[in-house]
Amino acid sequence: MDLIFDMGGTKTRFAVVHNGKIDDIVRMDTDASAGGFSALLGAMQEYVGNRKIQSVVGGMPGQRSGEHGELILTPNLQQWLGIPVHQLIERQFGCKTRIFNDVVLGGVGEANYGAGISKGVMAYFTVSTGVNGVRLLDGRPDPTISRFEIGHTLMVDADGSLKDLESRVGGASLMKRTGMKPVEVRDPQVWLDHARDLAVALYNTCLYWSPEVIVLGGSMMRDIDLREVASQMEALPRVLVTIPKLHKSKLGDTTGLHGAMAMVKSDTPVFS
Repeated sequence: MDLIFDMGGTKTRFAVVHNGKIDDIVRMDTDASAGGFSALLGAMQEYVGNRKIQSVVGGMPGQRSGEHGELILTPNLQQWLGIPVHQLIERQFGCKTRIFNDVVLGGVGEANYGAGISKGVMAYFTVSTGVNGVRLLDGRPDPTISRFEIGHTLMVDADGSLKDLESRVGGASLMKRTGMKPVEVRDPQVWLDHARDLAVALYNTCLYWSPEVIVLGGSMMRDIDLREVASQMEALPRVLVTIPKLHKSKLGDTTGLHGAMAMVKSDTPVFS
């Protein structure tokens, strides 16, 4: 069997794949402290027990570098910077390990098992604690793009300053601005602003990625009205003849795990 995981800035999920199915999903909060990664390894090892693991495939936010997979950029897990995550996981379980950016596995999951398409061009966005997007061709990440960091697309704020997309629609940024968890924010104008900003980002994405379908997942999509996003996109200058279909994630919080399962038997290279 294979061990799969999906680690976000707030929540982490892991499971085993046995006979082509995901078994016994464990859900836990992501511990962003300096000892959080070691604690996660311990939790996964306790879960695996004496079972033989053939490979580990998982997704996590941020960028890794070097042969040991040291974390070099992860805005919501600052105390993990420098941790050789790939090396430590491989050493812990004694098997081949592949770690993707979490948005890549989310996109692969939705393309192959969820609301996306496994033939043609698709874009997947995760709008959660952080924000990112991935372009997929026939159910796999576009091989011509080595790193997906679309969450850092620059936008002009009301005062003329530059802000990235993640700071405009991401959950961590909203908490910083309001002092409340996103689920506690009930001001409709806040969510209207989020829908508008997301619409602009998706429209621009259509201009350079040309997706047939866009799937959106992540915890922030519980409150961002997808119909409003589509309406805002339709109101933008008509450079595009048609606006791609927008769908919410069908797989919910298992999207990344389904993507990891799809990658278990794939020789697709790691995309960050």
